[in-house]
Amino acid sequence: MIEKILILNMTRMGDLIQSTPLLAGLRKRHPSARITVVVSSDFLEFAKRIPHVDEIVVFNLRQFNEREEGTNLSWVEVYRYLEKFLDDLAASRFDLLVNLSHSKLSALMISYLGVKEVRGFACHETGDRKTVHPWMQYFGTEPFNRAFNTYNLVDIFARGGDVVPDGQGVKIVSEPDDGALIAETLARENIRDGDFLIGIQAGSSLEGRRWPAASFAELADLLAEKLGARILLFGVASESALAREIVAHMRNKNAVLDLTGKTAIPQLIAWLTKCRYLVTNDTGTMHVAAALGTPIVGLFFAHAHPRETAPYGAGHVVFQARIPCAPCSYGVQCNNVVCIDKVRPRHVYSMISRQNEEGIWELPPDMGNLEGMNVYQTSFDKDNLLRLKPMIKRPPAPEDLVALAYRKMWLKALAGDGGEKSWKDGELEDIADTVREDYDVACMEPALQDLRSKSESFQVLRRLAERAVPVTDRIIEAFGSRSLKADRLRLWSETLTQLDDRIDETGLTHPEVKPLADMFAKRKENLAGDDVLALARTTRKYYRQTIAECALMVGALAYTADILEARSDWNLNAAPSSIKVAVPGR
Repeated sequence: MIEKILILNMTRMGDLIQSTPLLAGLRKRHPSARITVVVSSDFLEFAKRIPHVDEIVVFNLRQFNEREEGTNLSWVEVYRYLEKFLDDLAASRFDLLVNLSHSKLSALMISYLGVKEVRGFACHETGDRKTVHPWMQYFGTEPFNRAFNTYNLVDIFARGGDVVPDGQGVKIVSEPDDGALIAETLARENIRDGDFLIGIQAGSSLEGRRWPAASFAELADLLAEKLGARILLFGVASESALAREIVAHMRNKNAVLDLTGKTAIPQLIAWLTKCRYLVTNDTGTMHVAAALGTPIVGLFFAHAHPRETAPYGAGHVVFQARIPCAPCSYGVQCNNVVCIDKVRPRHVYSMISRQNEEGIWELPPDMGNLEGMNVYQTSFDKDNLLRLKPMIKRPPAPEDLVALAYRKMWLKALAGDGGEKSWKDGELEDIADTVREDYDVACMEPALQDLRSKSESFQVLRRLAERAVPVTDRIIEAFGSRSLKADRLRLWSETLTQLDDRIDETGLTHPEVKPLADMFAKRKENLAGDDVLALARTTRKYYRQTIAECALMVGALAYTADILEARSDWNLNAAPSSIKVAVPGR
């Protein structure tokens, strides 16, 4: 019985919000359990707004950076702090630990705590890395295969804790007193109930992800002049210079209220609740607004990828540059961030104006050239996964079709032991529905040809794994008959190493199968110890999982190709160029 649950979440404010469906699911599954969340000292106040938490524990290494000048730092002090911190946690004897941080320190902390049931990034007794739970293993491979991932971080977090989100979005707690904290500013600025307030979050953790200050200024002028909006500039104190730059570019300076550096968490919540819309880069403020039900226009540039971190809820809109290199790979430092210029202020204004007028998100006919961008509407599919529905229909690239197949495959493969090798009737119908609804299928021949060739890559990977299974069988049989010889074991080990190398090479040379090759490698990281028989049995299981996953992908791709070839009965000319989805009420 699970009585005590520990969540490690020591990264960003956004990650705290994105963990709320996981927490809600754990509370529903274990209603009497005590849930403790460990957060960094920077996010203590915000953590108090996260529902379903019984106890907040602060991990404060920042104290060692805030010492008086001239005071030497002693590593003994740091060690003693860590030791006491972990001893106090260990005394609670937690039954379940979910690590949503991905640092080496958090992994070492888990080893020290000795919790029996763990999810997430951890390490062996030897200090080597391991990742516990299939969905958390997927989380570790996703950053290297972004073109084929369609899961929001919220969904990965939740399923990594064996929770299926309920499709209700992320949540935070607002307090009755929040509004009183901004009452004086409201009166001073003559802001009344019903005024058209639009928030702008122009900053972000990485400067390369930011829409230009001049673009925000042009948008703010359009909103002020044409819709009579008052503009609220949000951000931390370090972003005040950016706010001043925006105001300097504007014609309607009296329409702007600069709140950068002036909103603690309660005030930010109060202001966002009053906003009709929030226009924002990929930021923590965006996730706060999503949790409050404020409609969001999200701007995703550089490394920011809407599939991973779009506002989690139905009825939001996301703009992304449509260029071959978007999004950037992690670790890339771009010296020519052209993506930020593909989305223009008139595009964002037109979407907001149309929604304000009609009450629904749709592409205005006068929006202009849309070739350089993608526009998505957020919703939930029947599996309660966040879905990004394109508002501009285009022919799918082969990578899009492979990503759709992966979306269905991982749900099936990661739910159990990966033993099923075939699809049941009706399981793949979602792919047909998505292709029909989201893409222009009038010209599909190039994608079809490429899709067939990509399917062969999965067969290559499958055959490599199939060749490895009999080798593990021989090792297991030799142990059982007590006839194992060192030279044979060495030969079989070398054979497996060669096949593993070829699996890795196949992933590197065929990007469409790299998610499977990386997942195989991630699983093998969990192998530890010197029990050769146990290692052989576990390794055989990993090969069989890879074989099953390849078979599922081949079946899904064949189904996708078949429905596209048989699409003559689809009413292609009636396919809409936009969708109409009501913005959720608050």
